[in-house]
Amino acid sequence: EPFRLMTTNTADRAAATTCLTMAVYYEAGNQGDQGEAAVAQVALNRLRNPLFPKTVCGVVFEGSTLPTGCQFTFTCDGSLNRPPSKAGWKHAEQVAERALDGYVQPSVGEATHYHTVWVVPYWQSSVVKVAQIGAHIFYRWPGPLGMPVSFQGQYAGLEENPPPITGFDDGFRPTSLADDAAVP
Repeated sequence: EPFRLMTTNTADRAAATTCLTMAVYYEAGNQGDQGEAAVAQVALNRLRNPLFPKTVCGVVFEGSTLPTGCQFTFTCDGSLNRPPSKAGWKHAEQVAERALDGYVQPSVGEATHYHTVWVVPYWQSSVVKVAQIGAHIFYRWPGPLGMPVSFQGQYAGLEENPPPITGFDDGFRPTSLADDAAVP
């Protein structure tokens, strides 16, 4: 089912869009339209699954401050210190906005996990492979947790501000977040 970010709070919408754009850009910016849309779909699938946070930024940055690791690699591997290209960011933002407005990447279905072809994570044997798009392999939970009936979680709102990204201090940061005191 399509996910639509139903909020009238412009700050929540801006933060959710920025966090999802970060995930799309830093995780799949070189994977083409399908690969980028698939990463956005995984983040939104997690939001609706009972095992994950109920905000976009909460999903994307889950575990990023823990020594045991992050859910999305870019949040803890230093990628945010790499300035994004303006064209790449704009494209990733369009993918994120489209996903928040209900676009579904059907090839990944109910996937809540993925990894690149260069790694073999410890959890791989506990999930069901659903697709490979470019250099990413996508998985869903086995049993009821991986079925559409489990994707009923509601967006909670009250997004936390995304962390600053190198290169945004030159006016590149989305205007809706530029004046926020919590974001340098």
